[in-house]
Amino acid sequence: MASHERTPLLVTVRVAPPRQRYQHSTLRRFCSVAFGSTVIFIIIFALIPALFIPYGRHHPGHEPSREANPITYKQLQEILLKTPREEKAAEWSKYYTAGPHLAGKNLSQAVWTVTRWQEFGVMDSNIVSYDTYINYPLGHRLALYQKSKSKDDGLPETASKQNGSWSVKFEASLEEAVLEEDPTTSLPNRIPTFHGYSASGNVTAPYVYVNYGTYQDFEDLVKANVSLEGKIAIAKYGGIFRGLKVRRAQDLGMIGTVIYTDPGDDGTYTDENGEDLYPKGPARNPSSVQRGSTQFLSVAPGDP
Repeated sequence: MASHERTPLLVTVRVAPPRQRYQHSTLRRFCSVAFGSTVIFIIIFALIPALFIPYGRHHPGHEPSREANPITYKQLQEILLKTPREEKAAEWSKYYTAGPHLAGKNLSQAVWTVTRWQEFGVMDSNIVSYDTYINYPLGHRLALYQKSKSKDDGLPETASKQNGSWSVKFEASLEEAVLEEDPTTSLPNRIPTFHGYSASGNVTAPYVYVNYGTYQDFEDLVKANVSLEGKIAIAKYGGIFRGLKVRRAQDLGMIGTVIYTDPGDDGTYTDENGEDLYPKGPARNPSSVQRGSTQFLSVAPGDP
């Protein structure tokens, strides 16, 4: 047929009458609809009790359980404010701090804790032993050397040290004061000052003050062209976790880290402001030393 301006753009050409794909298609369709309706009915029937029947409904004649009558928000507040009692919390705190509780030590405290839990009704309380990587202090020393004037000053540094031209300018006691009011300060097995999870060794090198040892503190030193490699970092507590201070110093090639508490960070709780020192008041005792691990939390948080 020749095309002209009246020729339709779409033409339906019937080749043959449509045939049914499957036999008994009407029966199949009916079964599908019936099955789908049944599934929907079962789901709705199962959800109605969960939506409209109160949780914890008990059978007649049975005493309702604690779950059947949940406490109100106000009742929960009262429980949290009254339990544990203030004097009981102080008693437990005193027990746990009355002796060293370094990880892997003082089994008696763990046994005591299990006994308390069992008294509370938690009968499935027990002590589980497992292996972990942990270090214990073998010794500790922190000293500042200075080069004294001698006739050996022209010798190499190693030879100069051997000839005694280096002397100790300052040596930290690394010991906290023994207080009569606090018997734990005089325990023979008290935990010495050391960095938990730190490496053992003897490190002697120049030092660099790194403020709080934060990432930005180290960046400022790098930008100022301060040499860090092969040096010992002197950092203040605070700002970030102590292990991250050591990690950043190590990444920059430093070979040791000393962390100390700066009295300037004690705030208003100081002797100068009229506050009594521990144990008579809230002010920090000048000889107190913070203890803790220097694990790399950014790599592996938790016990190794």
